[in-house]
Amino acid sequence: MFTLLKQEAMKAWKQNRVYIWAIIAFVLPIITLTSFIPMASQASAYGSLGGSSIIITIGMLVLTALSFTQEFTFGTIRPLLSRQYSRLQIFLAKIITVIVEYFLLIVFSLAGTAIGRLIYRAMHDGSTEKVYTTYYTSLDWKSFLFALLMSFVGSLFLMAIVLLVSNIAKSSAAAISLGIVMSVATSILSAVTSSLIQLWAPLKWNPLTVQNVVSYYSGTSDFNKSIQSYFGAGAWVLFVVYGAYVLVMYALAYWIFNRRSV
Repeated sequence: MFTLLKQEAMKAWKQNRVYIWAIIAFVLPIITLTSFIPMASQASAYGSLGGSSIIITIGMLVLTALSFTQEFTFGTIRPLLSRQYSRLQIFLAKIITVIVEYFLLIVFSLAGTAIGRLIYRAMHDGSTEKVYTTYYTSLDWKSFLFALLMSFVGSLFLMAIVLLVSNIAKSSAAAISLGIVMSVATSILSAVTSSLIQLWAPLKWNPLTVQNVVSYYSGTSDFNKSIQSYFGAGAWVLFVVYGAYVLVMYALAYWIFNRRSV
């Protein structure tokens, strides 16, 4: 399994050019935070990693789709399956590799955001601006990192959609397009379905609404109360339901992958 993971890492580096995504994720926040974000918006810009959060999302979707579709497009799936690896091992190795790539992009984005923040503070740390700079560039690292974690948990749902489409349609373009649309429109679709809940209350547990709430979960008592009020259940129930949705989608994606002809 370790050899398989190493091979997937080499494909990600040489074939899918993950380092290009990492460089963009690192450089973008430095440029935006120091040149385009006004002082009053600095703190809020950290939440989007200086604009690189969209790069992370798109990069994750692209890398997820390519890791599967390219095996069949280039015909490399046949020699891969002719070795001692099962389809389950190949599937898991690709998922693990994509998750590692996702965290790699986050690390580079965090580094770029931290450097951009330090440069901005140094640029505006004059005697007359020091108090304002300190106030507008303050950062609660605990809440900040927790929000990143919840964003990752919510992204597992988008990854599953991309996996399903890339294995059903055998097209990376279709999978990437749908994943990007879902990442942008999930909150909109969730709001649309809220109007249907009045017709049938259990619709509040639809996967889009659950995924949207999980992605923005803050862990505060007020947020937990709002979940209790809306769903009629605790936050832990919400996460159990979300976990069930994700597991079913990944299981279905593997079932399709396992039955694909080579």
